[in-house]
Amino acid sequence: MTTAERTAAPSAEVALADGGPNRAAAGKGRPSTDRLLNALYLLASLTLLTLTWQFVSWIVGADVLPGPWASVAAVAQSQREGFLWSDMGITAYRIAGAFLIALATSLVVGALLGRIRIAERLFGPWVTIGASIPSLVVIVVVYLAVGIDDRAAMIGTALIVAPAMIYAVWDGVRAINPDLQEMARTFAVPRHIILRRVILPQTAPFIFTAARTGLSLTWRIMIFVELLGRSSGVGYRIQYYYNLVDMNRVVAAAVPFIGLMLAFEFVVLRPIERFVFRWRRSEAQ
Repeated sequence: MTTAERTAAPSAEVALADGGPNRAAAGKGRPSTDRLLNALYLLASLTLLTLTWQFVSWIVGADVLPGPWASVAAVAQSQREGFLWSDMGITAYRIAGAFLIALATSLVVGALLGRIRIAERLFGPWVTIGASIPSLVVIVVVYLAVGIDDRAAMIGTALIVAPAMIYAVWDGVRAINPDLQEMARTFAVPRHIILRRVILPQTAPFIFTAARTGLSLTWRIMIFVELLGRSSGVGYRIQYYYNLVDMNRVVAAAVPFIGLMLAFEFVVLRPIERFVFRWRRSEAQ
């Protein structure tokens, strides 16, 4: 074997071990193909949803559930009247505040309950009790205690949403493999490395589940809170048009914000999730 052949041999072995140039080329092309397929599936899903919406509207009647085209026309009318974007902005601000309060509470409380046994025994039942209190009672008490303003709307919504998020974080902390932590301590691994390499990778899926569940709950509860005690926002607009028995405008008030939440899911939340769990794709390759 010549010197050139001996030099090329290890490179060939490395290429074969890595799957060869074909696999490398396939790895480069796969993300764009996956994004195209995801976009096509999303388009097909929304088309099927629109057809189902129209079908249900035919069954129950347009006076009960307006069809998609009538709802789009009502959204355009709301935009021309000038309150569509202001309502969405006000509600989005309240949802963001309530969600951040609930998320911070769930991370702190869930971590304490999952890591400290005595805290779990003493305060674990409180989470169950909090999840069992009717939403209306929480909202009324907070409105009476704080006042009927945006701060009360955020706090009341956060108190209702937080127990479900705490459960998810709590389960994630309890699911941490203690053997990995013990091994890391045995080898004197620094605490910040243990947090980044051991604890966060195991708890991140549960945190994302808590965030996704909490965000959807926050949106629905906030509409109810606005309906009860606010004079602005999407919830107030839904109540206003319901009192006028104008179902076109009721649906038109909700549809744009549903679209906004859907855009947040696909444009913000999922890219962050892909970035955090990019190590899974690298291991799969």
